[in-house]
Amino acid sequence: MVVINGRRRVGKTSLIREFIKDKKSLYFFVDNNKTIDILIQDFYYQITDTLDLPAYVKITTPEKLLDFLFSCREDLVVVFDEFQRFYDIYPAFITQLQNKWDMMGESSRLFIIASGSSVGMMNKIFLEGGAPLFKRADTILTLKPFSPGEIWNYLEGIGVQDREEKLKLYLLFGGMIYYYRLAEKFGCNSFDSALKYLVFDEFGPLKDEVKDVLVEEFGRLNPTYYEIISALARGRSTQKEIADMTHIAPGSLSVYLGNLIHLLGIVEYRIPATEKTGHSKKGRYVLKDNFFGFYAYFIYPNMSSFICGNDNSTIENLVHKEWQSYSGRVFEDLARNLLLNRMYWEYEMTGGWWNRRGDEIDFIALGTSKVPVTIEVKSRTLSAEDALLVLKKLENKLSLIPGFFDTACSENKGFDSGIDSCGDNKPKIPGEEKNRNMITGIVAKGMNDADRAVLEDKGHVYYDIFDLIEDSDEHLLQSKYNNA
Repeated sequence: MVVINGRRRVGKTSLIREFIKDKKSLYFFVDNNKTIDILIQDFYYQITDTLDLPAYVKITTPEKLLDFLFSCREDLVVVFDEFQRFYDIYPAFITQLQNKWDMMGESSRLFIIASGSSVGMMNKIFLEGGAPLFKRADTILTLKPFSPGEIWNYLEGIGVQDREEKLKLYLLFGGMIYYYRLAEKFGCNSFDSALKYLVFDEFGPLKDEVKDVLVEEFGRLNPTYYEIISALARGRSTQKEIADMTHIAPGSLSVYLGNLIHLLGIVEYRIPATEKTGHSKKGRYVLKDNFFGFYAYFIYPNMSSFICGNDNSTIENLVHKEWQSYSGRVFEDLARNLLLNRMYWEYEMTGGWWNRRGDEIDFIALGTSKVPVTIEVKSRTLSAEDALLVLKKLENKLSLIPGFFDTACSENKGFDSGIDSCGDNKPKIPGEEKNRNMITGIVAKGMNDADRAVLEDKGHVYYDIFDLIEDSDEHLLQSKYNNA
């Protein structure tokens, strides 16, 4: 038995179909809008079509379905897609499968694949101690979204050469490969063409993507989830801020947010890098799915016009007008994750930092006997003058970070101490500062060579977002190798 976890659109179904294409197989989709009786009827029809069953063989109950499958005398792959939905539709099926597997799993000719988009629920069924199918799976795979570097290469392969267009497409779709395959199928080689043919067209395949997902997963409660996602897309991140915008009682929000985190996997709870793992009074809820964020920000507030399809030019104009300000947060997330992948092997605390009075730093990295790192992110092209103003404000906030100067490597921990005192523990970061015991830097979308030289001469680090993306996979592999 193999379990495959992963968010919607991450590529689970494509992977499974590629695996079973030359094998005798049955593919069962567990539709949570159907009762168990209707599901079994659907499964029976598929079995008769695929295996050419004689008319006298009838499968009318879950028990008879399992009896039939485990009695097969030839190798057979059986896929249950969205398996976790049995937990709500007919939880007894999971226990029945456990009993059959325990009695006949070793001797059967079945190869079962249980696939699910709710990582939390799949873990509850297969991984938690005392779970019905705990330790029954031989392999558990969790598919992650494609990395920025992998998406970069894919886009190049389908004819998108311009770096700016690649970046805008990534900020729109994130790492969900399904969307890029649609872009390839519809001949979209730019941000504008992707919006035109995939989203705004009357028959665009992504026109109803978010609505369909929310309705399928949450039924009549989908408007409530729409409101929450819209609030998150507009930067509301605490329960109080979300409650104030949506008018949902704060006490009820935790359930909804929990479902968006564990069932859909499109939201995550973050705490400052200096906080211990767990819940924090400074915690924030962040929308981590790029396309859901885009949809909630631009389309949901204009849903009437969007559904009618008569005035999509208004929404398209809004996208072009507000894209820079909207995508800034998505750009910051991208840069933060790229920096985290470079440094978390070396440092004990990495990520964003903020306090309750509103001070914030986009990325910090702190560790015992390590040079502390602080970096700000700007989603535009910068001059040296612009960057130095940003870095001046950054340095004014360093004393607010708990333990920041305690992590410096030198004996006196002064600003005039060289970071070479770290010896072999000195992190491998290009453009390290001169004669200082900390690293301050900036990520931006571009800077000319002369301005970059000015920054480096003053002891700061500059990262170009395009270079970070193009080097990301190679750097991550090297970091894993060095720390293996």
